[in-house]
Amino acid sequence: MLEVSSLGASPRSDSWQVRANTPAIFNFSYGDLQTQPNKLSVLYRVGQDGQVTPWREAPNGPLEYEFGQIGEYTIEFMVRDQAFNYSQPATQLITVVPKPASINLPLLGEVEVRIFQLLVLFGSLAFFGFGYVSYEIILHRRRVSDAIQRGYNPYISGEPVRKEDMFFGRQDLLQRIVSTLHNNSIMIHGERRIGKTTLLYQLGNALRQVRDAEYWFVPVFIDLEGTSESRLFHLMMEEIAHTVSEMEALDESAHARLESLHCSSLQDREYTDREFSRDLRTVIQVLEAHGAEYIGDRQLRLILLMDEMDTLSQFNHIYQQQLRRIFMRDFAATVGAVVAGIEISKEWDRIESPWFNLFNEIAMQPFTRQDAVDLIVEPVRGYYMYEPDALEFILDNSDGRPYRLQQYALEAVTHMLKEKRRRITMVDVLAAHAQIQETFQETASSTATSGPAAEMHNITADLNVA
Repeated sequence: MLEVSSLGASPRSDSWQVRANTPAIFNFSYGDLQTQPNKLSVLYRVGQDGQVTPWREAPNGPLEYEFGQIGEYTIEFMVRDQAFNYSQPATQLITVVPKPASINLPLLGEVEVRIFQLLVLFGSLAFFGFGYVSYEIILHRRRVSDAIQRGYNPYISGEPVRKEDMFFGRQDLLQRIVSTLHNNSIMIHGERRIGKTTLLYQLGNALRQVRDAEYWFVPVFIDLEGTSESRLFHLMMEEIAHTVSEMEALDESAHARLESLHCSSLQDREYTDREFSRDLRTVIQVLEAHGAEYIGDRQLRLILLMDEMDTLSQFNHIYQQQLRRIFMRDFAATVGAVVAGIEISKEWDRIESPWFNLFNEIAMQPFTRQDAVDLIVEPVRGYYMYEPDALEFILDNSDGRPYRLQQYALEAVTHMLKEKRRRITMVDVLAAHAQIQETFQETASSTATSGPAAEMHNITADLNVA
């Protein structure tokens, strides 16, 4: 019995592949039931192109053989005992391929060019990677230094948040509203400065970016603060026409139709719900023509984002019912709304359905602890750091109100920058607390003790440190 295997040869179907001028080691095992292994001899010969070498006796142990030229070879082995009995030859096909190009490297010796190229590639990647990381570290340190020098303070106090990267804590609510607006209108209510206006601005950004399979949205922001009854419909159409006129790729004929709207020629008192309905129908036609050319077969959904909706509660019920009719009957399939107010009055003593019944209500709540932490920490991540006790102080004194969180963070960072530091400490937040109290007290003292002033006194009391 004779079995042959090889080191340095790669199996390739029924042939082994070896490299020219590279030793291939052949291992073989053999035996005879009647002869001891040390009295058996192994013979081999190599053939190529019909020519074979004489049989040669292989050494004890593995056979090392080097093929000098590329091509197809056969190598045969057979075993002989002392009585000159021979086994059947074991034949193996050998394919000799060129030896890969190589170079000599210090310390490493002879290395294949392919491996050398990989070493160079990986070395280059490591070098440039290290260089890039070093560059980013230096650049980041420079940005931090520049931020301190120019007084970088990203917090927003008193104004609605318009930047998406500063919008925290309401993403789930925003998505909930977006997914509901296909066939519904929404009423948002909550305490003053809880983030209603910010949510409306962010909702407008989201609706402009959403890619819905059935609808395309056109959001229009309308601020009703200080609006009189006689100006209501005129103001709404002014904002709608202005927003639509600024849309990209709107052609000249569309602009001409928008300029010919009744609201352009009529005064507030002359412009009633009837003129508003006619103009709204024209605007919808303009938008549908634009959508047919640039959007496709998706259905238009014009969404009015109406802030300070409490104003409507003070209007005569006729105006309220006129607005309800526009949403419920005339343009129900095309026009929707998201309205926001502090506490929209639900008093109604008439037979008709109240105007507020057409909305699904959502109450805005204070931030959760994690949302509050994100609002404080994320805007300055990589620039400044909050010490744990300073962060806890802000959380404890803000009660999850985004306005207070922003104000504490704004004043604390301002104080920290004066000290040319990057770490926000208790010293900074206590200074912020004192500044906030002083501001509220000055406001309260300059206002009457009823109405808004009473609210200021309550806020000041809430800010006192236990």
